[in-house]
Amino acid sequence: MANKQVIVVGGGISGLVSAFELSEHDDVDITVLEAAPECGGKMRGYFNTSTGRFEEHSIRALSSTYYSLFDVFGRAGILDHLEPVSEYMFYERASGKHVGVDRTSSIDAGTVRELVETFDLSVPDMIHLAQKILHHVNASDDEREEMAHQKAGDVIGVDDFSPATRQFIVNWFGILTGARMHSKAVDIMDSFLLMFMPMTESPQLPPGEHSKSYCFNRPTSHAVDALVELLASRGVRFEYNSRMTNLVPRGDQYEVQTDSGAMDDRLFDAVVLAVPHEVMWSIGLIDSGRPFSDEWSFGSQFPMDELPDALASFAGRSYNLCFDAPWNIVFQIQHNGSFWSDVEFPEGARYNLSATCSSPHNKGSLHGKSFMDCTPDEALHEILYQLGIDDEAERTEIVRGAVSDPVYLDFTTDWESSAAVETTEFGPKHADGNRWVNRAQIYVRSAEDPQVEPGTSLPGVFLAGEVVTVPGKWKIPTMEQAAVSGRQAAAAVLENLGIGHDIVIDVAELEGTTQARWASALLSGVTAITDRLPQR
Repeated sequence: MANKQVIVVGGGISGLVSAFELSEHDDVDITVLEAAPECGGKMRGYFNTSTGRFEEHSIRALSSTYYSLFDVFGRAGILDHLEPVSEYMFYERASGKHVGVDRTSSIDAGTVRELVETFDLSVPDMIHLAQKILHHVNASDDEREEMAHQKAGDVIGVDDFSPATRQFIVNWFGILTGARMHSKAVDIMDSFLLMFMPMTESPQLPPGEHSKSYCFNRPTSHAVDALVELLASRGVRFEYNSRMTNLVPRGDQYEVQTDSGAMDDRLFDAVVLAVPHEVMWSIGLIDSGRPFSDEWSFGSQFPMDELPDALASFAGRSYNLCFDAPWNIVFQIQHNGSFWSDVEFPEGARYNLSATCSSPHNKGSLHGKSFMDCTPDEALHEILYQLGIDDEAERTEIVRGAVSDPVYLDFTTDWESSAAVETTEFGPKHADGNRWVNRAQIYVRSAEDPQVEPGTSLPGVFLAGEVVTVPGKWKIPTMEQAAVSGRQAAAAVLENLGIGHDIVIDVAELEGTTQARWASALLSGVTAITDRLPQR
């Protein structure tokens, strides 16, 4: 019998994982349709030889609890593209205070005490937060369902926290997980567990020293390209620069219409739509009165020959969170011998500052503007200033070779040409006619968003991506959730086609044998200092 024809629409991480699982079966022919010139989605990042600079959408921290992503990376032979993180460095620009949170072991009571004392956090607030976390450990299914429709800030009571503690909590989880105080409360509480409690780790971890977190040791497109090369060697067909415009049933099969006509005269037995939620919504496959909300998030790159004094202490394998930066900035100093060990750097640049901004709608501390109101030069100066580089001449020298996420951001007068693309959002128009065009925002699971199931009203059509509901009790919107959804969609396709498979979706769980001890340590970490600190 002829092979079954399956199309995966979208070459981001969920689409590639789905194609990878499907490619394990010789009786399935797979086509990946990608709107961009290359795959990767929000994982795209590379060294642009024509401009002589690194161009990354964002830096990524991957948890050791990422079962599906690490399993696929392991089977694809690209786990060595990841490097263990030594510490999360919490950094306050205004005071210069730092606390390094060891990522080679679980957070303990001493670390919690150090964070509270160093950053003048409210002890009662931290006790309250710890109690909320401990209650969440044993929350019933009904309580979890209720929290899926409540705002995180309301459940935690964060508006009643002291200003320092509220800022610390909001920035920490806005940066680390993409979760906000208007996110589903269950997501925020799950992310607290993943940070504070010992969780089972993926059976497949990168070689060498283990950590609770990993980052890519080269531009992220290297890993994407390696995965695409493997899939192509298995016979997967890739069609680029082709955007799906419609999905049309033809009997028991489907026609995928595109703006390029690339799929003309082809019919498919099953379809995986690994596309942004706006596309799912526009063709009626999300049961919602509106598309979900997104927020701007982007990565800026600053090649440097020498490190400024303000950044010198961040040159190791640390993932750094500047929690008093108005734009919620997380950053790394990449250089040979640190995260990036075998990467060719631009001429005259031994270092690369990678800074990801996740709340650029806030007013900056240098110009008093949101990112969207800044020119490219103003925005780059603003980022450096928020990280502690006060000297304008020093910033000007660094900004000369820097760039604000050209992968998905444009500052242009030709913004009307992007208006028809569902995923595009615009900043306000400047006096000179330019405006920021953002083609890839970060999805935030707001409390009012309904669940999105992988199956659809169309038989043989399945959804994948960070908006899709996946198995597992503890989860947050991450690359892992996208990978799990891709794997889930592949399993659904094979079952729909009557093809046997051995896809098993394993997920991280709390380590039950030590749960009570670690829960007690967390609470004692803040209660033990109540007699030694003012009650803020």
